[in-house]
Amino acid sequence: FFVTHLFYINIIFKIRINSNLVAQRSLLGSKYSWWSGNGRFISLSGKYLGAHIAHAGLITLWAGAMSLFEAAHYVSEKPIYEQGFILLPHMAALSFGVGPGGEIYSTYPFFVIGVLHIIASGVLGLGGIYHSIFGPERLEETSLGTPFAFSWQDRDKVSTILGAHLIALGLGSILLYAKGVYFGGLYDPLSSGGGDVRVVKETLVSLNPYSVAKYLVRAPFGNEGWIISINNLEDLLGGHLWVGAICLVG
Repeated sequence: FFVTHLFYINIIFKIRINSNLVAQRSLLGSKYSWWSGNGRFISLSGKYLGAHIAHAGLITLWAGAMSLFEAAHYVSEKPIYEQGFILLPHMAALSFGVGPGGEIYSTYPFFVIGVLHIIASGVLGLGGIYHSIFGPERLEETSLGTPFAFSWQDRDKVSTILGAHLIALGLGSILLYAKGVYFGGLYDPLSSGGGDVRVVKETLVSLNPYSVAKYLVRAPFGNEGWIISINNLEDLLGGHLWVGAICLVG
């Protein structure tokens, strides 16, 4: 009888704990409605991390699935801009599967990129499910999760998180610069012969601040074009190198 009594007390205790956790995520407990999204997890760093990882997995899944869809429906007889694609033009701009005159000679690189994104989305999805359902509510209450825990009142920790995001953005910008200068080049639509893949010489990259910043002060209307008026890879790569350096310093 005593063991049975302890068993039921344990069950009731767990039900109360679970009820409290559910109440914390409800409108009355968290003061946020369901449409507030991550606002409900403002004090739950573990669930907040899970939501972000799951979101990244969904984005990566869409990118991979859409890349495979577009590669499977590509028709070589028609210009790519007439086929309603949104991802293949960007991959072609990075010199994948495109040759002289802007002709796509192979869709295999698009297939590989799509599959890699699908695989990455599976890993991110598992991480998101774990941290959202099975993982700890608060990372600061665990020994391994403490370095990744944060509190919105801790401005040093929030500043560190912002710095990590700026580093990621800076590395992405510098990777584009490296792709255009060292790793195969980029597709230049203004090259002779109707466009071609071109490796930009390192000495020709525009590092003059004026050459890069002049696009920012142009009007976005009329024939000025603001930053969209960039018409050469040298200024494009120089701007990304500047942005990458500024983000890394930040």
